[in-house]
Amino acid sequence: MKYLTLNKLLFLVLTAAVLFSSCFLFPQEEEDPIYKDFYNYPKGREDDNGTLKIINGSGSTALLFTDSVSPGNYIGTVGSGSSINVKLPDEKRYIIVAVDKARYEEKGEQAFQFSCMTFYSNVQGISVTVKAGNAFGEGKWIINNNSGYWVALEDVDGSGAIFAVAAPNAKRVTVPVEFEKSYEFIPHFYKELKQNGKVVEVVEIDDQSQRDIIYTDKATPVVNTTIEDPIEPPPASENIKPAVFITNSSDKSVRIYIGQNDQLGAVVDFTLTTGRTQFFDKLEPGINVNTINFEALGGRVFVSQDMTMQNNKIYRIVLSGKFPDCSTKVTEEDVVLDKE
Repeated sequence: MKYLTLNKLLFLVLTAAVLFSSCFLFPQEEEDPIYKDFYNYPKGREDDNGTLKIINGSGSTALLFTDSVSPGNYIGTVGSGSSINVKLPDEKRYIIVAVDKARYEEKGEQAFQFSCMTFYSNVQGISVTVKAGNAFGEGKWIINNNSGYWVALEDVDGSGAIFAVAAPNAKRVTVPVEFEKSYEFIPHFYKELKQNGKVVEVVEIDDQSQRDIIYTDKATPVVNTTIEDPIEPPPASENIKPAVFITNSSDKSVRIYIGQNDQLGAVVDFTLTTGRTQFFDKLEPGINVNTINFEALGGRVFVSQDMTMQNNKIYRIVLSGKFPDCSTKVTEEDVVLDKE
């Protein structure tokens, strides 16, 4: 009886020893608490088929966000000198914010931010380059945008550097800045021109009257800036490039081309399914609509009408019938911008 008890005791001791040692041989990976609330970390919204390409032009890894540095706005991580493609929730204008990953882990929201604006489309490919600085700021610059425009606060030195970006009517946009350093800026306003809710052009203007300098130090660690509507609003463009609305009423899904090989508007492969309409903008004036064609498994169909595209015009193209015996109809319309 005693022999059996010793064997059992020995077995339990050995089992405990193995389990204890395994904790060191195969340690459990713990999630970094810094990133526990980040959206889908570390992948974020990265997607090989995403149409927004974000290029990292800085010398270190960057964390990427939309609108502001907030865990819920996280969209991905991009290494030095590399790029990622992301898929965003809506087709609209976004602010892309980048911060140096190592500096963020060390300093949190004091890490310097790089901001830029971009429009996101589910079809048309767009690329932006970010350059997150390996620095931090103890000062806080709080921006209230009381204007109805997108505004970028640009360095007056003409370098194109942007200190901050604020959406229309955005309040308390907070940007870290260095103590005892002057930031001389000029507001650069952007106005989206829309046709049937779709952006067909963006016009821009600086407002010299709101040019200013901000400065923080230990005595005054927080500075506020309020942006008002520009004295002279951005003008309506007189030369909006041609755009097309294409409706697929055929019995097949189609790829859309200009000429034989240039897939219209797509950085990734795009197929227009039956019953769907897609908008494509910023085409070049002088292109004939009959160069636009549709490819399906049953062959290829060209637009039959002979019509040269012009600025300030929208072309509605409808593909109908059974492939490849389809017909096309083109209607030319003047651009009539939506009222604000």
